[in-house]
Amino acid sequence: MEPMEINGGRFYARPLHDDDRIDDRPALGEVFGKPVEPDFVDRARADWTADRAYTWAICEQTSVFMLALATLTLHGDGEASLEVLPAGDPGRMLPNDPTLPPKSVGDGVIEGTGTVERWARGFCGLTLR
Repeated sequence: MEPMEINGGRFYARPLHDDDRIDDRPALGEVFGKPVEPDFVDRARADWTADRAYTWAICEQTSVFMLALATLTLHGDGEASLEVLPAGDPGRMLPNDPTLPPKSVGDGVIEGTGTVERWARGFCGLTLR
């Protein structure tokens, strides 16, 4: 499967990037507490293509900056597991349009989890462990 974006309302999930427009590697370093290998995003793309694992950057609707990393790992026989990890402090409040309710990185984790779960069940027909 090719990497794809999932629109989930206030937060969306997009494929990882490491190009001249968007580079998720610094945020991935925040997720893991250390810098990631330079080929991390390339390996994530290879996992998508091989249907081993699908990864997304969870972002607030008005921004491309990664707030969390979602990884859906396929186990075969229609089963998968989902892990969504924050990039930094989950309590950090997000800058956003003052007409919208305030949201935190932790809100992105919770809402991003729901978005990816619905996609996995509805679009892929997967059972989540």
